[in-house]
Amino acid sequence: MFTKLSEFIKEKWLPPDERALNLLEVRPWYPVRLLALYRLFIAVLLSSFFFSGVGRATLGSTDPVLFANSAIVYLLLTILWFALIRLRWPSYTQQVYFQISSDIALIVLMMHASGGLSSGLAMLLVINVAGATLLVSGIAGLMFAAISTLLVMFEQFYTHITTGPPPSSYPQVGAMGAAFFGVSLLMLILKRRVQESERLVEQREIDIENLAQLNEQIIQHIQSGVIVVDADLQVRLINRSAKMQLGISEIQPPTPLDELSTELASRFGLWQSGAQETPSRIRSPGSPFELQPHFTPLGKEGQAGTLVVLEDTTPYSREFQNIKLASLGRLTASIAHEIRNPLSAIQHAAQLLSESQTLEQHDQRLTQIIAQQTHRVNTIIETVLQLSIKEKTTPVQINLQNWIQEFTTEFLNQYDNCEIKTRINTSEAIAYFDPTQLQQILWNLCTNSVKYGYHADGRVNVELIVGHDKKLGNIFLDIADFGVGIADNMRDNVFEPFYSSGSTSPGLGLYIVRELCEFNHAQIRYIDKPEYGAVFRIQFSNPLKSHE
Repeated sequence: MFTKLSEFIKEKWLPPDERALNLLEVRPWYPVRLLALYRLFIAVLLSSFFFSGVGRATLGSTDPVLFANSAIVYLLLTILWFALIRLRWPSYTQQVYFQISSDIALIVLMMHASGGLSSGLAMLLVINVAGATLLVSGIAGLMFAAISTLLVMFEQFYTHITTGPPPSSYPQVGAMGAAFFGVSLLMLILKRRVQESERLVEQREIDIENLAQLNEQIIQHIQSGVIVVDADLQVRLINRSAKMQLGISEIQPPTPLDELSTELASRFGLWQSGAQETPSRIRSPGSPFELQPHFTPLGKEGQAGTLVVLEDTTPYSREFQNIKLASLGRLTASIAHEIRNPLSAIQHAAQLLSESQTLEQHDQRLTQIIAQQTHRVNTIIETVLQLSIKEKTTPVQINLQNWIQEFTTEFLNQYDNCEIKTRINTSEAIAYFDPTQLQQILWNLCTNSVKYGYHADGRVNVELIVGHDKKLGNIFLDIADFGVGIADNMRDNVFEPFYSSGSTSPGLGLYIVRELCEFNHAQIRYIDKPEYGAVFRIQFSNPLKSHE
């Protein structure tokens, strides 16, 4: 009978995979500690009632000495089990079997010393049977139910032989045995449900972890920059593209948003206040990217933070630039065709007029003005033609230390009134740039220093400083002179076309410099250094951060 019952339970209620993870196997010693606490409570309660005399009418009513000895042994074993559980010796399975077996034996002895089933102590065995079913593997819990039933039956049989109890006690033994097996079966079902739930939870955890890893890979590899900012404006997540677009090498969240990018923090503040529904584009120093930020609140009313998506609009800007340059090329070609012929005629006529012997002195001055202004118009036309034709950029690796020495030698051969000093403040002065275009940029900037950056005594000193920006992780080149610098009200416009402080300059030199830098994914800006006059910084792009 017991064999068939065991096979039926194993088939219907036990999980097919005995190795499946369940709650009790994850932390096996935790339920053992709970059972030890319950055992301690019962041992202290029974001992207190008996030795204080409160429960003498029931506890130990038949054999006080046996009850007292059993209660003391029960309490001492409880303390011993606590120590062994803490030491985790012997093994988990051995401790469970020893503890449950001793509990059942001692409770049956105290029940016998208290008058048998009528004492009600047999109900304590139900907890032990339930605990044993949950703590042991397989159907061993039914074994403890059977042991409890047999011991209770033996106790009643022994009492019947010695004292002759009424026959009605045997049906109570049967009911108690049925209760033991019922509780054990119920715990098996509950255990199976827990195991299934744990397997489901484990599978869900694996799925969530896989999904999180997938999302992490997607976020890290998408081209758009992704930043998550919490309610305290702390950056909690930033992907690889955002770091590259903002020119950041390393960041450890949480980091304040304004430390990440002051421009982005400014746009975020305007968006939060509602002053700017569509934020304007941003461009970080040294970064070749032009970024359009988009802000999306997370959670209810943005309480979970804000999702910031940085869209790189550089390809669109380049396409627009190409269209603009193509249109400008057609326009300037037409201008050159229409203006150069009459301009050449004016220049020729002015030259012939200046050679006339009958021309008076004040008329000679007028012919000089005509020649100067026609030359200026011709220069403007040639410069605009140069801008309209975008030459192919071929960036190569340049050792700035050697390259600057060659440039300095060539430049000083033409401007002997200029002195150029070079300072290399980094061990790896390597830049990726088109050498011809870098030559044109430095020539324009150094020529401006010769024109406008001279001392009061007429001397011209220029310093070329190469350094490494630790925050952005790339190389920069400063072109500094010791003149009066650029006025504050002009600094925002110096790179605009046809903007010049002098009447003889077409105002296209710095505009060309900026365009050539952008062709090479670099950036140029005017910076303040109190010890110098005008200082222009070329921020070279890192080849790992730029894209073709």
